[in-house]
Amino acid sequence: MLHHLLQHASHLIGLIPFIPFLIGGVDTTTYLADMKIVYGAIQEQVSTLPATMNLFGEGSKFGKPVNNVGVRGYVFLARVQPNWAMGYRPEGTTGVGSAGNQGLTNATVTLRYFYVPITITGQAENLSKGESRAFMQAKALEAKFDMKDAISHVNVVVIGAEPGGQLAQVKAAGGGNPFTADNTGLLPGSIYLRVGQYIDCIPVGGGAPTFLGEKITAINYATNAVTYAGGAAAVAGQAIALGDPGQGQGEYPQAAVVNDSWLTANGFQNLINSTGVVQGIDPGVYPAWQSYLYDNGGGALSSQLLQQLRQFVKNRGGVDGNIFIMPSAQINQYVGIATTTLRFDITNEGPAAKVGKKALDLGFNVYDYAGLPMVEDKDARTDRIYHGDTEMMKKFEAIPLSLAEDEAGTWTRIIGANGIADAVAGLLRWYHNIGVVQRSAWGRLQNLQVPANFATAPPTI
Repeated sequence: MLHHLLQHASHLIGLIPFIPFLIGGVDTTTYLADMKIVYGAIQEQVSTLPATMNLFGEGSKFGKPVNNVGVRGYVFLARVQPNWAMGYRPEGTTGVGSAGNQGLTNATVTLRYFYVPITITGQAENLSKGESRAFMQAKALEAKFDMKDAISHVNVVVIGAEPGGQLAQVKAAGGGNPFTADNTGLLPGSIYLRVGQYIDCIPVGGGAPTFLGEKITAINYATNAVTYAGGAAAVAGQAIALGDPGQGQGEYPQAAVVNDSWLTANGFQNLINSTGVVQGIDPGVYPAWQSYLYDNGGGALSSQLLQQLRQFVKNRGGVDGNIFIMPSAQINQYVGIATTTLRFDITNEGPAAKVGKKALDLGFNVYDYAGLPMVEDKDARTDRIYHGDTEMMKKFEAIPLSLAEDEAGTWTRIIGANGIADAVAGLLRWYHNIGVVQRSAWGRLQNLQVPANFATAPPTI
């Protein structure tokens, strides 16, 4: 019977049936062991969800960890300039000049640590009242949403948020409670904020917090007014980021960061850019390390702009881009112009076809532009489009999203009042980051016209 129970639980999270084995009854001595059955399957599902990072290959082949957990990372060689020690000379060996070398330098991708502390009992125990079948079914459902919530937030950090997981910014003259989220200067307004989120208010770039872990109680997406429960008044110009319900350390740093040493994974806003030190390489020193960046001044999308982005990525990066990553707002704009061109329905063939198929398999909506897949990501910033070569962006992952079982598992504990065990907590953790192999192999087209509905209607969680 238990085997059939676990099979049913596995279907709730979209997995193949579990291998049959025996476990004891569900009680406080077996919660954690039983949960390894359910949560252990999560890491098999993470790479199958429609998240932008899943479009990229595994980056660990570029190097190996260079230090222990805490500063673990991956190092690989990045080409930042040609070998210029060459050219025509007079005949003979005396005029050949000095020997040169390729312009290679170390790029370091440091892992970031994503945690989901979870209560193993809670709602599932209350629902099941000790009945093992109901308990395991309920936990399978919770596991499904634990995983989806984690992937959803990480995707916002990677494809939508400002660097460091900045979800919004308090508008000038818009401080207080409620505060106004800024949608000027290419900022996202309030579309990445949700009622029920716990938020921190901290100076942009890190610093002393104005408040920590305050719960959002109301949002007006039309006016970008955000109300939260108590605490100090939000300060104009400061960053709003995901906080901790216990008002401890949230995602955003409480001290100024240097370059890209954020607590969160890298995102497209800092990776695909023409400025800013990334992975230890300064584009001011090595201009070839710059991404192509074009500001359209609020104008409408056109086929010519898409072609321009494609051409500059190839001409500057020396590679053929194989994907466009687009927000729903710009897909909407594209459909309006594509129906008058032949480029909308050109058959996707060649290397780009594999990328398009992978995106379809993950569950993305995929369109075509001149044979290249246009992948629609609901979390992408509404006013911008990215284009590049997926082989030049990698997902570096030391530990996939999973229930901690090694020394980190000592965090897992029984929570009790006066020594009486009444709940069991576990720790889901994920050590990963996104890295760019060649920054000039990606480009960004931004400040495009956004239809009014897309500017005020946030994507689903």
